[in-house]
Amino acid sequence: MNLLNRDFIVREPLLVSILVLITIVFSALTHSYSQAYDRRRTALSVEWFNRGANDLQNNRPAAAVEDFRTALFYDPRNSEISLHLADSLMQANKTDQALNYYLGLWQRMPGNGTVNLQLARLYARKGDLPAAERHFNGAVFGDWPANAPANRRVASLELIHFYLDRGDIGHAESQLMILSDNLPEDPPLHTQVGDLYSRVGDNQRALAQYREALRFNPNYLPAVQGAGEAAFHAGDYRTAQGYLNRALQLDQSDTSAKQLSAIIQSIFILNPYDSGLSQPDKIQRTLRAFAIVGARLQSCAGTPGSPAATVSAPSLERWTQLKAIANPRFLSQHPEEIETLIEFCASAEKLAQSHCGEPKPEDSALLAIAKQRDSEDQ
Repeated sequence: MNLLNRDFIVREPLLVSILVLITIVFSALTHSYSQAYDRRRTALSVEWFNRGANDLQNNRPAAAVEDFRTALFYDPRNSEISLHLADSLMQANKTDQALNYYLGLWQRMPGNGTVNLQLARLYARKGDLPAAERHFNGAVFGDWPANAPANRRVASLELIHFYLDRGDIGHAESQLMILSDNLPEDPPLHTQVGDLYSRVGDNQRALAQYREALRFNPNYLPAVQGAGEAAFHAGDYRTAQGYLNRALQLDQSDTSAKQLSAIIQSIFILNPYDSGLSQPDKIQRTLRAFAIVGARLQSCAGTPGSPAATVSAPSLERWTQLKAIANPRFLSQHPEEIETLIEFCASAEKLAQSHCGEPKPEDSALLAIAKQRDSEDQ
C-alpha cells in the first residue's frame, strides 16, 4: 500500500500537468479556429457588401438587396450593411421592407441623421405627415458622420419642400428663415433659397438672397433673373428693369426677361398712380387702359356661346355703358369718375386673366398695377 501510494503521489502532478497542457493546446486550437472562422465570415461579408455596392452603382437595386442580405448574414450587427440594405430596398420600391430596416436602425441609433432623413421620406410617401415632420427634424438636428452642415441643409430644404407641397406656407417660411441665417458663400444655394422665398411670397427676402448670390458671382444668370422677378413682384419696377437688362446682356435669348421687361415698360406708360402725374396725363393713361380692357373683352367674347364669352359678357356690357363717360372732357369736369374707370379696368382684367387666355404685356401691366394698388390699400 505504501508503494502504491508513493506511485500515485509521484504520478498525480504529472497527470495534472499533462491534462493542463492538453487543455491549453485544445484552447489554442479552438481560439485559432474561431479566429479563422471570424476572419472568413468578415471576408465574405466584405465581398458581398462590395458586390451590393457595385450593383447599386450600376442601377441594379434588386440584385443589391440580395447581396446586402448575404453580407448581413455574415455580419448581422453591422449597421452600415443594414443601412445599405435599406437604401437598396428603397431603390427597388420595396418601401415596407425598407421602413422595417430603417425603424430597426433608428431604435439603435435614434439620432442618426441619415436614418431619420430616410424615415422622413418614407413617411411622407405613405402620407403619415406627423411622423414625416418628426423625422425631418431629427435629420436637421441629427448626427452626421461627415459633411454635417451640408447634410443638415439638405434635410432642411427637403422639410421646406415638404411644407410647400402641402400648402403650409407659414412653417415653410419659418424654416427658410432659420436656414438662410447661416448659408455658405455659394451662389446656387443662395439662389435656391431665393426661389423658395419667392414661392412663399416673401419677395423682399427673396431679393436679398439673390443679391447675396450676386455678391459672390455678379454674372450668375439664375440669380440675376430671380432678382428681376422678385423686384417686379415687390412692385420695385425700376430695380426690376435694371436686373432684367443685365439678364438680357448675359443671355439675349432670355424670353422670360424680355416678356417681363415689356410688361414693365407698359407699366411705366400706363400707371395712373405715378407720383407727380398731372390730371390730364392721368386721364390720358386711364383712357388708354380703358381701351386696352375693351379690346381684351371683345377678343374674349369673340366666340359666341363659348364659356369665355359667357363669363365676359357682363363686363363687356358694363364697358359699353362706361364708354359714354370715357372721354377727356367729361373726366376733366368729373375727376371722381377717373377712379370709376380705373377700378373697372382692374376688375375686368382680373376676370379676363382667369377666362380669356394669354394676356398681352399691356394687360399684364394693368393686372400688376391693380395688384400693387390692392397691396397698398391693405
